[in-house]
Order: sequence, then C-alpha cells, then structure tokens
Amino acid sequence: FFFSTMAATTRFLVAGDTGGDLARLFARVGAVNAKHGPFAFLLCVGDFLGAADASAAALAPYLSGDAAVPLPTYVLASRPGEPDPALEAAGPGGELAPQLFHLGSAGVAELSGLRVAYLSGGGGGCSVDPAAVGELRAAAGGAGFGGVDVLLTCAWPRGFYLKLDPSSLPADLLPDKDLPEVGLEEVAELAVKLRPRYHFCGGEGAFWQRPPYRLDARSHACRMVGLSRVQEDKKQTWLKAFGMVPQAALGGAVPAQPEGTTDCPYPYAALTAGGGGGGGERRGERAAKRQREEWVKDGRGWIAEQCWFCTSSTQFESHLVTSVGDEAYLTIAKGPLVPHHSLLVPVAHKASSLDLSAAEAAEVRSYISAVRRCFAARGEALLAFERYLGGSSNRAQFEHMHLQLVPLPHDVANGAREAFEREGASRGVRFELLAAGTRLSDALPTAEPFFAVELPSGETLLHKLATNQRRHPLQFGREVIAQLIGKPERSDWKRCLPQEQPGGPPLGELERELASSFQEAFAPF
Repeated sequence: FFFSTMAATTRFLVAGDTGGDLARLFARVGAVNAKHGPFAFLLCVGDFLGAADASAAALAPYLSGDAAVPLPTYVLASRPGEPDPALEAAGPGGELAPQLFHLGSAGVAELSGLRVAYLSGGGGGCSVDPAAVGELRAAAGGAGFGGVDVLLTCAWPRGFYLKLDPSSLPADLLPDKDLPEVGLEEVAELAVKLRPRYHFCGGEGAFWQRPPYRLDARSHACRMVGLSRVQEDKKQTWLKAFGMVPQAALGGAVPAQPEGTTDCPYPYAALTAGGGGGGGERRGERAAKRQREEWVKDGRGWIAEQCWFCTSSTQFESHLVTSVGDEAYLTIAKGPLVPHHSLLVPVAHKASSLDLSAAEAAEVRSYISAVRRCFAARGEALLAFERYLGGSSNRAQFEHMHLQLVPLPHDVANGAREAFEREGASRGVRFELLAAGTRLSDALPTAEPFFAVELPSGETLLHKLATNQRRHPLQFGREVIAQLIGKPERSDWKRCLPQEQPGGPPLGELERELASSFQEAFAPF
C-alpha cells in the first residue's frame, strides 16, 4: 500500500518505543511541531502500544476525540507473535485512530515522497516473521530496485558496532549487554539489501547514532539511529527531527559520503545481489552466485572477531568473495599464486575439513566439483591442498578451515606428486597416497594435524604432522607450487599482491578486478 503526499524536501519526526505512553509522546510531538514545524509525519519504531491488554485504554482518548494525534503517525508492531486486538482490527495500513496508522508486518510505503521500508517484530528479544523478511528480500531483489530512503525496524541490526574503532564507542552504550549479541541478523541483512539512507530502530532503550557507513565506494551513505524509550527523563533522546530530499527527486544524483564514513559493518554487503561492496570493497553489480539467508557465527565471538575468515570479523576482506552457498563461500586468495587461485571456506568457524557437518562437507564437495569444471573449461587442472595445525597453541585456536584451489596447466599439474614428495623428503614431510575417492575422515578417524594435497588424478597425498619431528613449514604448499611453476618468489603471498601504480587504482580495486575475473569465469558452473 502507498501513502502519498509529494514534497521536494520532507521534514519528519522519529520516536522510539512508546510502550503505550501515547499521552507523553503526542504532548511532546505537538509541542515540537508547533515550535519547529511543520513536520510531514511522525514515525514510531519499537513497541508502540505496550501490553496487548492495555492497548484499548491507551487508544480510547484518541478514538473518542478527547485527545488528538498532532501529526500523521505511522507505527509498527513490536511483537507479532503476541497479537494485539487493536492492531489486528486495523490491519496493515489501517487506521488505529484519526491520523494514527498501523504500517503492518513488512513492506515499502511512500510517505510525502520518501520510500519507507519497515519490518515489525524483533522487539524485546522476540524474533521476526520469516515471511515478512522474505517479503522485503523479494522487494529488494525486484527489477529496477534502487533502494529506499528510510528503513524502520523494532530491533537493532546485529554487528552495528563493527568497522569502528572500539575506543570510539561510548562507555555507556548498552553497558549491561554483550554488543556481539545485540540485535538481529535479519535486520542487518535488510539494512544492506534495502540500501536505506537512514535506518531507524528501537527495542534497546538507548539512543545512539552510528557514524555513517557506505555499501560501496559509489553509493550513498547510510546512517543508523537507535532511539530510546519514551520517558520523562529528558537526558534520554527518544524523539528526533530529520529532513531529506526524497531519492526519487534527486534525478539519479548520489549524495556525497560525509567525512567519517566507515566501511559497512555487515557481511551481507559483499554477499547479496546488488548489495554493493563490503564497505567499499566490492562492485555492486557483482552478485553472489548463490545467496545465504543467515550467517552462522562461531559461538566464541572472541575468535570470530580475530579470524580472517569469519564474516563477523573486522579482518574479513569481503571484496575478495566471489560466491556464497548455504554452508561455504569462495574467495580469491590474498596474493594469489596464479590467476583464479581461490580459497573454499566454510561459513561457520571450523578448524578443518574433519570437523565439517554432513551438509557442510556435501557443499564443499559440490563446490570443488564446480571449480574443477571451471578450470577444465580453461584447459587447466585443479590442485587442492589443506593444512591443519591443531594443537593447543594460540595460533591453532584461530584456525578456520580453508581449502586452497589452484589452477595449473595439465603438463605442470602432472608433476605435482613428484614435486611434493621430493620437497617433502628434504623437510621430513612424508606422504602416504590415498586412492581416488578416499575421504580424509576415512584415513583420519580421529582428528589430528595434517597436510593434504588432492592431485588432479583424484588421489590424495596425506602427511600426518605427528610423523615429522620438525616444525611443519607454514607455507609448504605455496612453496612447492611456486617451485613447480618456475616462480619460487611467489611462495611469499605478499609479493603476489597486485602492484599499485602512482595515480592508479588502490589495492582494493585491483583485488576487486581479480575477483570479478574469476566470478565471471565461474558463473556458468
């Protein structure tokens, strides 16, 4: 449904959780509108009516005419799992009282020229309706979708604080909560897919305005604003005024990103169709081959934060990602040995392929098969290797499985077994040969540190680290392949980074081009 009142510039108010205290809300809104208005409308995020059994009493003065709603006001339902008689009676887009409208569970409305997306639910620790989330995903994936001006949610987005210097976060920001556990993944995903210019949210009882963030280098910035609960304490900010020119009136112009704009804090920026670039690190038009609806994170958040491959980590380089599945994703190697050298990584933090679930293992095998076909179409063979150090060292705690996938000309790949066995013999790395089709889990029924190479023949060279008294060389796989291709200097990944030139594109853009090249080649498979 659409509410339409076109205006070149729209000034409006936004309030946090009202909790049924309509008298306090509208008294303040009326005073602000009289002194600083006129404003086109009021948006309310979070819990509006409070307890279901008290909503009728809260609305009664506005239905009888004893009190008036000073502005057109649009509200959400915080807890869709707990039906409210008043909201159900009004229905989506219906009128609760004169000038007071219930937006509904999810959708996109036009208010005074602004495109406003909204999602009810999620407040007070509740979940959101999957069907409602799906409705907004579908809207974002529609032909010609260019984003919205405003996104309204009852919950904060999970990971809102990422990509910020921890020292910049206020000491009193949700002091009683663990920030990695605040908010919902679905809200973070929609904050990317819907491409809002402002994202207003409630549910946490606190005001905080995040520095703006970008979805990619060429997009507008988004500002996330969490609002406090309606209350007497004047130190708590629960009502704010905003003004903006509707996106539709900009004629395609993109507002400049303000100083202090950060990378996008949410991993979906690089991994959703049209989602842009993981904080300016990926082309918006380069859609993932497959989309993952919900990211799995390792339960020990302190590991995820320091892991290169966990999507919630501040070290995650999303611009390298080329394809996303339900359980794993593909990414171009940082400092590739050869063009299209890729990594296959499980989404969840798993130490090695021995730890994968049945679903994860099946998708990994499916990806390997697709990559093998991709390389074969280019006249190349696939050489894959994995290293698992294990143990109790600090390094081992941060191991996140990644399978290196290296394309090699067939004549070069045919010498891989000899090269690994020869170089291994000089370093105490002894291999056993597993027949084609043998899984590592069959050869290693009890998980232990290993180095394994899958040859183009399908056979696997397996080395158990416990059989070598020396410390296993960390770059052993790269070193052997670099020797094999006649470029030993490429064993150092840092020497394989694209070279920036004076006046040329930055490293991130050069790496983005490498990822785009592989994604184009891989798309048919």
